[in-house]
Amino acid sequence: MSTKTLISQPGIVDFTRSTVAYAPSASLCLLLADFIGVSVVFWLAVSSKYIFNPQLDLKFYLEVFPSVLVLLAAFFLQGLYPALLLHPAEEMRRIFHSVTAVLLVLISITFLLKDGVAYSRYIFLVSWVLVAPSVLLCRALTRKLFSHRSWWSIPAIVLGSGTTAQQVARSLRDTQRSLRIMGVLLDSPTAEWEADSPPVIGEISDALMVSHQRSIRYGILAMPDRSYAEIRQIIQDHGRGFHHILIVTDLLGICCTGTSLREIGGRVGLEIPQRISFVFLKMMKRCLDLIAGTALVLLLIPLFLIICIAIKITSPGPVLFSHLRYGRDGKAFRVFKFRTMATNAAQVLEDHLQRHPERMLEWQICHKLKNDPRITGVGRLLRRYSLDELPQLFNILAGHMSLVGPRPIVQSEIVRYATSYDLYTRVTPGLTGLWQVSGRNNTTYEERVAFDEYYIRNWSIWMDIYILARTFQAVLRAEGAY
Repeated sequence: MSTKTLISQPGIVDFTRSTVAYAPSASLCLLLADFIGVSVVFWLAVSSKYIFNPQLDLKFYLEVFPSVLVLLAAFFLQGLYPALLLHPAEEMRRIFHSVTAVLLVLISITFLLKDGVAYSRYIFLVSWVLVAPSVLLCRALTRKLFSHRSWWSIPAIVLGSGTTAQQVARSLRDTQRSLRIMGVLLDSPTAEWEADSPPVIGEISDALMVSHQRSIRYGILAMPDRSYAEIRQIIQDHGRGFHHILIVTDLLGICCTGTSLREIGGRVGLEIPQRISFVFLKMMKRCLDLIAGTALVLLLIPLFLIICIAIKITSPGPVLFSHLRYGRDGKAFRVFKFRTMATNAAQVLEDHLQRHPERMLEWQICHKLKNDPRITGVGRLLRRYSLDELPQLFNILAGHMSLVGPRPIVQSEIVRYATSYDLYTRVTPGLTGLWQVSGRNNTTYEERVAFDEYYIRNWSIWMDIYILARTFQAVLRAEGAY
């Protein structure tokens, strides 16, 4: 098939046009961001200690400061430059483990080589607590500022077939993951190509020419329907121009966090830890729920009182609302919320749907309505910022729920989970979860189930911490809330 044939199709562009060879600079930017993040925390800890103890030996900490380079070297060994296609939860895990390891080594050296006078446990403790969050924040700001620049990321192309190649290319449009999809090479022509997808720039046989002309050294092979023998032959015939080839499998919903490659008789094996069966990790999750849940309840008591008063003076009826939900092992429990609807909500809904039958379909599909007439004025504000969910902190302390997990479902939703319901009942439902930070009500119910499946199969403490961090951002922006 000629290049002209491809160019004549919708959404196809000519790869023979002159292009600029992009130099990957994300590593340098992230390295500088990490240095700034570590330095700020280090000197903040030293300065705060010096305020309360002017006798602190600052010369000692000036001598220790170059050890920051050791931490950056540890980051490099963990593959954090440029953290190519690294899941945010995995990036958090690697940074925290690197910080912990380096500080333990420094503390050991300090004890061995110093008399202990200049040593401050406070400074090391503050550094251990704050370095990882500071580095992650600096990295996020750096990506926000520069990831859209053409020089930021590593250029790559997708080699694949039809729908699969398009899906993979679309999922990699976010250049914050340090990869820029320059185009797609197809094994056969297609008339269906979405306009917002990366363009088709030729066929697979053009791979060597394209990689040389555009200085592309990263190829992504998206052909899960091909046999291993065919994939091996495609790599041999068309992969010579790439320094790296990433093979996309048809194993959907598997996260890279904690996954290890194993060789078994010349074949590639994936070792996937089933963390939901690890007793120790489940105990850690429960401890996190109890500690954080108790702290939040104590901290939010004034807000609880304000909300209770606002509900009482604006709408007759109880302050709290409870509803029967199903959670771990299929057990039913009462979930608590601040009341956001009128006390005669069922009648209001029935009357509204009779007057507006065109909204019946929306209700049947989502069991939710935008501009729901049942919601009170205060209730609308509470829902916008998810404040109505706060009483579920008591469900968390009681063990019915967790801080992070799938949303607890009602009986009528069980059938919509279908075969995924068994997976759902293996974990404790959560106050927040992957669905809430991924669009919430702007997603379909099928997507919500898919998010829950992904979370359960790939659960880790780091996944929970990542979701909790994203939750604050989602709540402040009121993403998908109504």
